[in-house]
Amino acid sequence: MIANGGKIPNVHFVNGNQQPSPPQPQFLSPESAAVLGNAMRLAVTDGTAVKAMMSPVPIAGKTGTAEVKGAQSHAWFAGFAPADATPGRRIAFAVFVENGQYGGAVAAPIASDLVAAAMECELFR
Repeated sequence: MIANGGKIPNVHFVNGNQQPSPPQPQFLSPESAAVLGNAMRLAVTDGTAVKAMMSPVPIAGKTGTAEVKGAQSHAWFAGFAPADATPGRRIAFAVFVENGQYGGAVAAPIASDLVAAAMECELFR
């Protein structure tokens, strides 16, 4: 939704005979979505997710660490790419690594690899 200018994207089912969902209303203003998207980009360029900078496509995202009693914390990184204003398709992702400890150290590089693979599959055209 942040990468889509504040609108919740329509859902399209790949399997089955489901019809696409009807268009969704504006959830956030385009300006608010841009502010959040820029903050998520800064998390990659100057913050906790700098390991996602390895991606050939600009990524915006948010890292996280979920504490687990008696075990190592879970690591996560959620975001979208490309993070710039280039028109075209984008992907959204969430990487969760059970007991991975830190989102920026473990999940962000996996997201970078995921985005690189999406680029190779030409998903951004």
